[in-house]
Amino acid sequence: MARKISEEGFKKRREPYQRYETYLAQFKSTVGRIAMITVDLPKHLAKATSGGLMTSTRRRLWDTLDFMSLQYSAGAPPAEIGDIWPYVLRWAEEYGTFDKAYDDSPENTSGDRIPHAPLVSESYWIVALRLVCFGILTGNTNDLPRVMSFLDYVNAELDIHDGLLERLVAPWAPGRPIPDTATRHLPYRKLFKVFDAPLDKRPALMATYLDEWYHASRREPYIDQHGESDIAFYGYWSWEAAATTIVLGIDDASYRDMAFYPKDLADYARQIAPGATSEGSEGSDLGDTFRIWAADKTPPIME
Repeated sequence: MARKISEEGFKKRREPYQRYETYLAQFKSTVGRIAMITVDLPKHLAKATSGGLMTSTRRRLWDTLDFMSLQYSAGAPPAEIGDIWPYVLRWAEEYGTFDKAYDDSPENTSGDRIPHAPLVSESYWIVALRLVCFGILTGNTNDLPRVMSFLDYVNAELDIHDGLLERLVAPWAPGRPIPDTATRHLPYRKLFKVFDAPLDKRPALMATYLDEWYHASRREPYIDQHGESDIAFYGYWSWEAAATTIVLGIDDASYRDMAFYPKDLADYARQIAPGATSEGSEGSDLGDTFRIWAADKTPPIME
């Protein structure tokens, strides 16, 4: 609760559409649910149903990802966003354990097994994309194999892999399939052009991506959430644009002040991992690797 942004501090918020009264309500309800589940879970572990444990821990994961978005929008220091990451990863894996236990339990009368985060549904943005992007933007790239293991549950069995996510994690999770398709086509498929382009063409392509991002996102769950009915509004941010910028080491000077680009978190990622993010540095030009892969269809292996 000590991380609540004051009304005075809120004047420096990053999201211009965010309203303070809504922020306070969202902060209280989100933190309250996270705390309730975390405190009550050990008390009721022995008596709770598999479905109840699965549902509760999934809600906590979603709330924690929303909390990261909410706090960034309200102007929290990027380091505070980074402090939340260990909880996100731990709670994602805990939810994964309970979700699998439910799938394997007699409660699952249909016998259907559902991915922890289906990549073909709105869970792509709600969970999968934000997990990958926040891992990169908070400097926790070594955790990305664990993130992908979580996302692979059932998705991999169904041969469902997302071309953007796989491109983003390839330097830290090598040898994985990298398809030419995106499971949620727009806006994310448009970033493939950035990966495929020469180094000097990428800033302009990223600026175009950001310029088209909101309109191209019209089918995504975060669209049109601001205004009088903004109870589920956590800010408009293209986390994937910043993560791609960091992975490819792009100089963002020409687009860093564009709407929807979380420049402060991108700067934070550079600050805590400078050797991996400077443009032109060894290993940063992953686009060349992907162009080679596209020619012979051999998944890139990153050292």
